[in-house]
Amino acid sequence: MRKLYSAQALLGWDLHAHMPKKAAPFRSQVIAKLATMAFELAVSDELGGFIEELEKNDDLSEIEKRSIRHVARDYRRHKAVPPEFVKEVSEARSSAQSTWTQAKAASDFASFKPYLEKNVELARRYADYLGFEDHPYDALLEDFEPGMTCEQLSGIIEPLKEDLVPFLAKLMESGTHPDPSPLKGSFDLDAQRKLARRSLEIILYDFDAGGLTDVTHPFTTTIGPGDIRVTNRYAEDHLGPGLFAALHEGGHALYNQGFSNDLYALGVAGGASNGIHESQSRMIENQIGRSLPFWQGFQPVLAEYFPQFAQTSPELLHGAANIVAPSLIRVEADEVTYNFHIMLRFELEAGLIDGSIAVADLPTLWNEAMDRYLGVAPPDDGQGVLQDIHWSMGAFGYFPSYMLGNLYAAQMLKALRTALPGLDDQIRKLEFEPLLGWLRENVHQHGGLYLPTELMERITGAPLDGTHFVEYVTTKYSELYKL
Repeated sequence: MRKLYSAQALLGWDLHAHMPKKAAPFRSQVIAKLATMAFELAVSDELGGFIEELEKNDDLSEIEKRSIRHVARDYRRHKAVPPEFVKEVSEARSSAQSTWTQAKAASDFASFKPYLEKNVELARRYADYLGFEDHPYDALLEDFEPGMTCEQLSGIIEPLKEDLVPFLAKLMESGTHPDPSPLKGSFDLDAQRKLARRSLEIILYDFDAGGLTDVTHPFTTTIGPGDIRVTNRYAEDHLGPGLFAALHEGGHALYNQGFSNDLYALGVAGGASNGIHESQSRMIENQIGRSLPFWQGFQPVLAEYFPQFAQTSPELLHGAANIVAPSLIRVEADEVTYNFHIMLRFELEAGLIDGSIAVADLPTLWNEAMDRYLGVAPPDDGQGVLQDIHWSMGAFGYFPSYMLGNLYAAQMLKALRTALPGLDDQIRKLEFEPLLGWLRENVHQHGGLYLPTELMERITGAPLDGTHFVEYVTTKYSELYKL
């Protein structure tokens, strides 16, 4: 089964990285065939029998018991879904992804609309198959963040709004703003690719077990043990998108490269949840990669690839890397406003799934929500409702993981700093071994053995608490903006 998943991952990576446009229809059929074969194994009566026997075995180790819990949970969710539905979903998603790429480039929502309507219909049917108590979106969330519900998310979002909305207003009204110009200009794309590779090497991404490729929307994919691939995109007029996307995807890749072969064998090499996975990428990208110690160490490296930065102070680069400004694109949003992008997507997704929002109304509702949350409106759908790949993938329920990742990361970082009091000096010297060692020991090595709530209790001694994130951003940006 794992080998079939590996083949699917490889074909999916190629679909975005190298596949010719005309290959899409047949590729969709191939991926669908593999998905059906894997699904048949995942819901086989033989596997179910093994699970039932193992669940009765009291002689298993704690790790084995947790592995059985994880595998049994997935098995029973898969078992609730008919095989013909899985094939239908796989074909629809492959077609939608190919169409989305073209629709985004042309800012043509109308061409993507029927594919999105199909994906929404399939998501609703999927929720019905799985079952739910309060809201159909809860069934979808469970795939990405086990145990999370709409009600819990709302309980997390409201306090964040109460703290971050007025704080953003204070920042915007501040008379002292960092200078954004140091990272703007004209930057050779090949030099940016080399810089991205170097940045991945610095954070200790293993290129002997991966690679770096250009795509429209950056992602990291696990083909199998020893093959964790990173993709990236670049902007000719700004260094930020290429550099920070590389660090972000590198954080994901470090997590996956930290899984042992035993975790793959036990079926728990996917991480605790998407939110925990995002905590690793957001920590490396933002809380480390946008910190002053990082730029004090990275400025000479930057100057190797772009000599115009030889005399630029790390402080100026640090300020330019931390500009707060409401913006259109989620993946390029700053730390203060990023969660607002997730809040509006959660609002729209929940409405799509419960039927209170129609796909045809999405562009208008998207633009209205952008204005309401961020005070900006997209000039076209390519920079608005079409900007993310997730809906073409049918990944409804995924977006909240990004916000949860920010919150998990801030709480983890507190524990990390307690364990590594010299962290800033190490980062300043670009010595990432202690940081990676702590993450390997406390997060990576456990894979999916623990639920997110259990893992956070192990690492920090407390459940998820959004106040750590609020404290982190208010302290950092109050200093940068001289509040």
